[in-house]
This record gives sequence, C-alpha cells and structure tokens, in this order.
Amino acid sequence: MSPGLDRARILAAAAAVAAEDEDRAGVAMFLALDPGPGDTPPDGRRPATGLARELGEIWRVLAAHDESVTIQDALAVLADQRLRPTPAATPIVPPDQLAAWRPPGTPQPTDRHGEAREVVEAVVANRVLRVVNYHDTPLGRRQEIEAELRWYADRFDPVSAEEVHRFRREGSWSSTRPGIVCAFYDGFASAVSVARPVLDDTGLIGWFYPPTAFLDVPPAEQPAFARQHQYGVLENPAGRLAMTWDDLADLAERHEICGHTATHAAAAAVIEPERVEAEVVEPLARLTEAIGRVPAAWAWLGGSPRAVGTPGDEAVLAAGVRLHVSNAAIEYVDLPS
Repeated sequence: MSPGLDRARILAAAAAVAAEDEDRAGVAMFLALDPGPGDTPPDGRRPATGLARELGEIWRVLAAHDESVTIQDALAVLADQRLRPTPAATPIVPPDQLAAWRPPGTPQPTDRHGEAREVVEAVVANRVLRVVNYHDTPLGRRQEIEAELRWYADRFDPVSAEEVHRFRREGSWSSTRPGIVCAFYDGFASAVSVARPVLDDTGLIGWFYPPTAFLDVPPAEQPAFARQHQYGVLENPAGRLAMTWDDLADLAERHEICGHTATHAAAAAVIEPERVEAEVVEPLARLTEAIGRVPAAWAWLGGSPRAVGTPGDEAVLAAGVRLHVSNAAIEYVDLPS
C-alpha cells in the first residue's frame, strides 16, 4: 500500500466519516466525471495516479470489511484524508457499518466492484472533481465556515457548470490549479447570509440546491417543515430558516442554481405521475422562471444515481437539465437522438 495508508488507518478513517454528522459544515467528496466525446477510458496499462492508487486501496479494504459499502464510501474516505483542512475524528466506539445512509428503496449497485472499477478509471484519467458539500451554515459557525472556505480558495479554483461542460467537450480546465465545487444544499437562509459573502470575496462559485417548497413555507413554520423533511438544522434563527425567492434570483447572477426536488425527496419515492409533477416538473419550472435559465444540475436526496432511471429521472431530462449529481459521479445526460 501507499506510504501512510494501511488497513488500520483506512478503517479508522472510514469509521470517523461514518460516525460524523453529515450535516456539519464542509463534507468533502471526490466525484468522477463522465467521459466526453472521444474520451477513451484507460486500458489498464496506463500508470495510475497516486490519487487513483489510494482510492483503489481504500476500496479493497472497505469492500472486504463491509459488504454494504459502495464506491461512494471509499471516495468519502479519500476526501476526508486528502480534501479537508482537518480530517474527521475517530470515534471511541466504531459504528456497526461503514456505509453511508441511503434513502429507503434506493437499490444497491448490481455490481459494486464494477462500479468501483469505473470510478477508479475515471480518477486515473483525471476525470475527477473535488466537491465540498454544505447544508446549514449558521451564524454561530461563521468563523469556522469562513476559515474552511478560505482554505479551499487558497488551494483550488472555482468551477462553474460551464467549466464542467467545457471539460467534457475538450478534456481540459481553463485553470492550472485543481477545481473545487462548493455545494449548498436545502435552501437555508444561512447560505446567503454566512457563506455567500465569503464566496463572493474569494471568487469561489457556489452550487445551490434548494428544495423549492421550503422557500414558500411561512417563517414560523419552517423549523417544523425542516424536521419533517429531514433537513439538518444546526441553529434556529429568530427570522427565516429558508432563503427567499429573491435571494435565489440574486445568487443566480454569479452562482449556479440546481434542482433538489420540492420537499427533499428521494428518487425511489417519486414514481407516481402526481409525485413526479410535484417534486420534479413544478420545481424545475419555478427555478427556471426565477433565475431565467434552466437549472445547472440535479440531485436527489441521498444522491441516487441517474442509472436507476426512475420516472423522476426522465422528468429531469425532459426539463433540459444535463448534469446529474450522485454521491459518486457527475453524469452528463444527453437528449435521445
């Protein structure tokens, strides 16, 4: 194994990631990128990068230790070690399993080792994007969040949706430094008041994923709505918990706005036509109207992969959204020819 990467260290890091509150600030992740036109995946004889070797080693250890893990869990451990100012603390009592939470009904990959090989090949080919996921970024953690974002800005360059499309078309980034996507989930007002000023000051680009129904809830009812729909609320402010539609339109001037259903739904729960209309069609139409363009990307609760092919996925495609974000990859979805 690579220096400093042994089985005990990998399992300790995996336990730390599994035990950590996923709604805390700055959850780092590596995501594989789809191959672009004419992009041939490595044939196995091409020397792997150090990052790909580490990912392969982490996957082998985790897959042998816990049958429920998938490649997203290995990516999370890699990111914890390579993409965070401070790695997660190892818990005193390790968790029973190392797999990340997934919404009920989310299918396991039919071939988890095959999925892992595809992701490792993407990393070998440098088709990889660094991401840090935020949810609530409350006032009480302003200093911590600002320090994290400035740490990322000092080491990485911002990535827009157009940069992702350009990379797929041309196989290169416009910057010589690695890129970073700062993602903000669930439409919290704190993303506007606490995180946005730092993004704008550093030049980082935020990718915002608001469940649209949350924005319409009266302020007094927003904490209860958030609890009902599994939002990770870290602080209850005196005013609004959710951002406003005006906030969203203002953010769209230099940041990316993305779809994340109406209420915070998983793909497996959006099957019936009325649910597809309420959770996908209407939210994307409202976002498009508010920001003046089709949302940049889509993500389900739990990061369900597009390959599942649910009715909700088909509605996302029909709305014109081309980037689908799961917990292991950013996939480009093209219209059928």
